[in-house]
Amino acid sequence: MAKLLFEYPFMRKEYELTKEITYIGRQNTNDISIPNYEYFKSLPTSTQRLYLDNLTKVSRIHARITKKADGWYIEDIGTTGMGSQYGTYVNMARLEVKKPYKLMDNDEIRFGPIKCIFKEL
Repeated sequence: MAKLLFEYPFMRKEYELTKEITYIGRQNTNDISIPNYEYFKSLPTSTQRLYLDNLTKVSRIHARITKKADGWYIEDIGTTGMGSQYGTYVNMARLEVKKPYKLMDNDEIRFGPIKCIFKEL
């Protein structure tokens, strides 16, 4: 089991990775939506505006995390499958499009400007 930890008022603190493939992005049909629209719409409009510029840098379908026999992997895929415009990063290194990268406990992941921590349980 693994999870992603976020520190934003528009996200839950943690999201367990319970599926073999988890899609992440701005579209609310993703397994993990950035922002979590339930949390985001509860924020005052003035607070929403503060984050709007950064949130638009997350693609509708930004990345996917896949569970394989030897661990968890992340890929930058983008909405059209050609990669996200603002990139997916692990520990400050931008990932190549559609090239799986093996995640390790405590890796910092960025979806555009939005950061989280990968925790493997």
